[in-house]
Amino acid sequence: MGMFVLAVAMGLVGCGAGGGGGSPAVSAGSVQRASGEYRDGHLVFSVLALRCGLTAVAGTHSEAQPDGQFCTARLRVRNADPAFHTYVADAQRLVSADGTRARPDSFAMAVRRQHERVEIGGHDLIEIELWYDVPKRARVTGMRVSGDRDPDGYLSGATVRHAPDGVFVPMTPVTGP
Repeated sequence: MGMFVLAVAMGLVGCGAGGGGGSPAVSAGSVQRASGEYRDGHLVFSVLALRCGLTAVAGTHSEAQPDGQFCTARLRVRNADPAFHTYVADAQRLVSADGTRARPDSFAMAVRRQHERVEIGGHDLIEIELWYDVPKRARVTGMRVSGDRDPDGYLSGATVRHAPDGVFVPMTPVTGP
């Protein structure tokens, strides 16, 4: 009981009556921990948030409804190498309990103005949003992240170590808007 009261009190901190300056309270059920770091190629991934059960996507110029349900993931992608390497959104898969792997939905990604490819500078990082349209009854169990397949180093002809199908990052999504 004491932890619940503490969590509610912490959620209310900064929520002023004047509106506009404070952050909204977050229910204890919607808090989600980021994954650890998972490396594939030269890129290191962390899934910061995963949410499913969304019924629409909106952007500055358009909106859309899913055929099933939208799931959105927020990734941090860090380049662990001094040379630049390319992150490819279409290589990141949402994984369901039955093994189905969904690709990002190109229209939802366009609505949210998310890049398909990003060159990440040496030792830099980006945070990016991915949108998926999956069946309403899909039970998402995580993501399969995939990095680059570049040479191991400047003078090397060998490809950097990578998982052929990417690396699985287990995560239970938060459900609802």
